[in-house]
Amino acid sequence: MNVRTLMATASIAGLAACGGGGASSQTPVTGTNNVARAPQSSTLNSTAAWSVYNYNPANANITPKSASFDGTTASFTFAPDVFTARLTTQAKPLTGDLTGKTLHDTITVSGATVFTTHFGGGCHNPPAARFFFIAKTNGPFATTDYWWSDAQQYVLANGTVTLNEPLTPIDWSDINGQPAASNAAAFTAAVANVREIGLSFGGDCFFENGAAGTGTFSSTFTET
Repeated sequence: MNVRTLMATASIAGLAACGGGGASSQTPVTGTNNVARAPQSSTLNSTAAWSVYNYNPANANITPKSASFDGTTASFTFAPDVFTARLTTQAKPLTGDLTGKTLHDTITVSGATVFTTHFGGGCHNPPAARFFFIAKTNGPFATTDYWWSDAQQYVLANGTVTLNEPLTPIDWSDINGQPAASNAAAFTAAVANVREIGLSFGGDCFFENGAAGTGTFSSTFTET
């Protein structure tokens, strides 16, 4: 598995590479570096419970804005020239200690045409959504604070699908593309202290280089 860490001169954040089998690799993403803090609520009773992260026009960072949320389903509209990187929440009912949990997400895309991504790498993977979470840590940036689902994804197109993924060290990889199975202790620790969770969007050779297009994306995210 050829894993590459993307280091762009613009200090681009949030680019996760998937080499061959779906490994991920990305540059550091923190609230004090290239990613602004989300305008999120700690409760799912708020319309600001979920946030959408978009790359700015210079593609130098990703910035959040509130997604539409009706108490059950979060949604937003894709734009042709805006690359959306994440749809995530920091709401307490869905974060914290998620040991033994399984993630579920019923995704609906409507009114879509063609989706594109940027910063590709010739891997020929179409733009897709997949599960993603960040662990809460009091220390410096760590590659094992960021985890992506390798196996579960939805290629962006009109339709509805439900993704299901247990939070076990199978079919997950960290920011450097290392499988959770090879560092189960770090993955287990991350699952026990989740700060932010939801979906990321990417394609070609990356898990979080964003997707641009048209149409409405709706996500009904639950945990059991």
